[in-house]
Amino acid sequence: MNKKIVSIIHSTGKYTLDIKDGQLKEIQEQLDRCLNNEQAAIVVKGENGEQFIYPSELLKNSFIAILNKAEEQTF
Repeated sequence: MNKKIVSIIHSTGKYTLDIKDGQLKEIQEQLDRCLNNEQAAIVVKGENGEQFIYPSELLKNSFIAILNKAEEQTF
């Protein structure tokens, strides 16, 4: 299975979320809920225990793409 990432391009910068194996559908559902005002943010825990919060307002004003990990550099 190809490793997937979510690439978020916003006026404040480019953000990348690594998607763990088996969590693609969950991330897609969370993105949909944020874009439909059903969820306030996506919270992702990093490998070192840190939390990254992506508010729905940031997501609504961004270009979002789900890519294979290898495609990240060409996007």
